Amino acid sequence: MPQMLISVAAVGDRRFRSPAVTDRRYSSSLLGILLLALALPLPAAQETSEPAPLAAKALLLDIVVTGDQAVAVGDHGDIVVSHDQGRTWTQSLAPTRTLLTGVSFPDAQHGWAVGHQGVILHTADGGLTWARQDDGKHLDDVYLDVLFHDPLHGFVIGAYGRFFVTADGGKTWTAAKPSEDEVHYNRISAGPDGYLYLSGESGTTLVSTDGGVKWSRVEVPYDGSLFGVLPLENGRLITYGLRGHILLSEDHGATWAPVKNDVPVLIMGGVRLRNGTVVLAGQGGNFFVSRDAGRSFTPWRPAAFETSVADLAETADGALITIGEAGAVRLTLPTP
Repeated sequence: MPQMLISVAAVGDRRFRSPAVTDRRYSSSLLGILLLALALPLPAAQETSEPAPLAAKALLLDIVVTGDQAVAVGDHGDIVVSHDQGRTWTQSLAPTRTLLTGVSFPDAQHGWAVGHQGVILHTADGGLTWARQDDGKHLDDVYLDVLFHDPLHGFVIGAYGRFFVTADGGKTWTAAKPSEDEVHYNRISAGPDGYLYLSGESGTTLVSTDGGVKWSRVEVPYDGSLFGVLPLENGRLITYGLRGHILLSEDHGATWAPVKNDVPVLIMGGVRLRNGTVVLAGQGGNFFVSRDAGRSFTPWRPAAFETSVADLAETADGALITIGEAGAVRLTLPTP
């Protein structure tokens, strides 16, 4: 039987592992599109991605911004780079055609991207060229995110508790086990105070205070999938996930409280802007904006924007770049 594509949303919640359980709420969302791919065979991981003039308008799943440069990754091994803060994009060919789900750049030159079939890619020239760092033997592994502190130290996480660490820039990777539960880890994030956070299915939230050597599970009052922890300031955190759930912690995740949200849609990405504004985004073009450090959120629907968002980032000139079903889209947040 051909290997099946496991979607980002599906590996985040085992209740959505089959298209049969998808209802109409998800039929036009990023989740719905990815679930439809469950029945498709995966392309060979060792192939090279194809030139695609519209790669920046195709499905993208993660983005990172360093200065004026932005790099986004997505379906079919697509990697697109912008040097003008998201106004125009250039495709970089990658040595894979599999779905890429995560990207991290600790500086403007060194970057890593990960995805399905155990693919780990590395660039040392700002994303212009990419090389494989995996051994090509872990075809059953689904990696969902990557985070590097600097050009030497990084993490790769994924489905079924996959967690790998490197201290030599990805030349070698060591498996670790942050939790005894083999849950799906959706995102790893770093706070300004050195804390690290893991988010995953079944309300999984893990915290590390020593650079990722040891992890502690914290209790969150929600047992569905969480798609990220967004560190703010002074130990304040936001986590978000399925059905519009937003939770706030004031103490590095030791305790959490739900934040009121009457729009029950999947939330997949978030960003704290330099001015302190917090923006979350997800299904169906729904955004949620907080100007009080995450204590409350106001829904925002940009004009003529109806597609689902997987992630977003702030540009150097204060705009937003969203990535998702419509590829990369540059938006301007309305003034309060």
